[in-house]
Amino acid sequence: MQPPSAVPLRIIRSFLVPSPLTLPRRIKLINEMLHAGNRQAAIQFLKAHQNEFVSDTEKDFLEELSRVFSVQDIELRSLVNAFRTRKYKVDLSESAHICLRQYLTRYGHIILMQIINTHITIIRKTGSPKMDGETYEEKSQKYETSINGHVEQPSGTGVDREMRELQEAIRLIRNNAHQALRVFTVKNAIENASCGLIAPKMDKLAVGFNTAEIRLWGIGETVLVERKDKQTHVPFICDVSPFYKFNKHENTIRSKAGAIILRGHTDVVHDLRFIPEADILLSVSSDKDMRAWRLNDYSCAAVYSGHSYPIWCMDTSVFNLYTATGSHDRTAKLWSLDRTFPLRIFAGHFLDVNCIKFHPNARYLATGSADKTIRLWAKDDGNLVRVYVGAQSTIYTLAFSPDGKYLAAAGDDKCISIWDLASNALLTELKGHEDTVMNVDWSLDGQYIASASIDGIVRLWPTQDFINTLNGGSSSAMSQSEAQIFSTSCSSILSLNYYKKNNSLICIGTA
Repeated sequence: MQPPSAVPLRIIRSFLVPSPLTLPRRIKLINEMLHAGNRQAAIQFLKAHQNEFVSDTEKDFLEELSRVFSVQDIELRSLVNAFRTRKYKVDLSESAHICLRQYLTRYGHIILMQIINTHITIIRKTGSPKMDGETYEEKSQKYETSINGHVEQPSGTGVDREMRELQEAIRLIRNNAHQALRVFTVKNAIENASCGLIAPKMDKLAVGFNTAEIRLWGIGETVLVERKDKQTHVPFICDVSPFYKFNKHENTIRSKAGAIILRGHTDVVHDLRFIPEADILLSVSSDKDMRAWRLNDYSCAAVYSGHSYPIWCMDTSVFNLYTATGSHDRTAKLWSLDRTFPLRIFAGHFLDVNCIKFHPNARYLATGSADKTIRLWAKDDGNLVRVYVGAQSTIYTLAFSPDGKYLAAAGDDKCISIWDLASNALLTELKGHEDTVMNVDWSLDGQYIASASIDGIVRLWPTQDFINTLNGGSSSAMSQSEAQIFSTSCSSILSLNYYKKNNSLICIGTA
């Protein structure tokens, strides 16, 4: 055993120097300053740290604390006084408690004794000897909820402290309106995976491959079961004819990794969309077709033909009433799932239509092209409404703001351009990526733009500053230092999207 003089120093340091300071600890410090007569120091300390606590409950209490200027004020306010009189509980093992007692007895550290007697209650295991005059609570007793909703916890072992720190981090994340970036990685698919998407309910992950396959995994507690019984479903007018239907066991296979494999396309799968209302997965491919897959039995429900060249992209409108596709044939097409032919054809680009996006009101849709332009179309009549020029290279991704006032576009020029739809003006360019930007999405509350480049870097840009300050027709560039940067360690990023569930930002990549 180490000499008594060595062990207690670590024990004492563990609970006398907590970091970071919580609100109850800072209030205790302010009380001590006032009791010592350091009124000015207490006021300065309060002003310096009050902005670190932002909840309504904390703000209300800090407002009450700001009216305390003397020892008399503390004693008149029971809530404030309670922070001084309550003690921290420290859980010590029997051997540690004996070492501490021997150390204090041998060296007579009066200051340490005063601190322990004033601020600390030592809790030992049942059966441990008591120090003279000491009172303690049994370890099995539940810790009381302290003032203002804070819970006093014992220091305990290192594992206990790490667990409490983890629980606090989880609490902060859950209380945040914006969830942290979540990355789903598809392994052993660096060269083969071509697109990926998570269902709106965040219970399924679909990935398209260069081998013309689609693989479907369950997320969390969801287990995908290949049902043998006959499933009922909403019929499509364009259901695949029985003559063309593949045998179910030829069309759907379960992989060794537990994924459901959907087979039917004959070339690379480029984009995917879930239709939760009909329990359908849509896919587009270089084979020039769009397919609808039933997720209740994993069969191909319908094949939509209309493009004359590979289909690169797709999007669905609000409530999933319409689907739009963009192709190498330089056109975009509008579809309804109950018809195998397109309802509208949007022609005007000089090169491939690489990305397509519906406006939040579903009356318009935007297309981005390799011809370096963005075009805004009216859905109902197919007329061209706006043309946005100024991009220096191919456009690969588009995103409308939730209120429908702005449009973000990005591509080979490594920056994100923000357009004001009303004035037709370029508001700003978000610069900082070092490689081609392939994915852009706007948070559901409109406060952030997330972007991902092919080098596996995700950036999160605050939007309110330039939207609130820039006038129509003016332009400026945001500094890259204003963006949060996340390295996903992915070889490539298949998708980056915000989801309604906790405003979650989900990235799917390969490794």
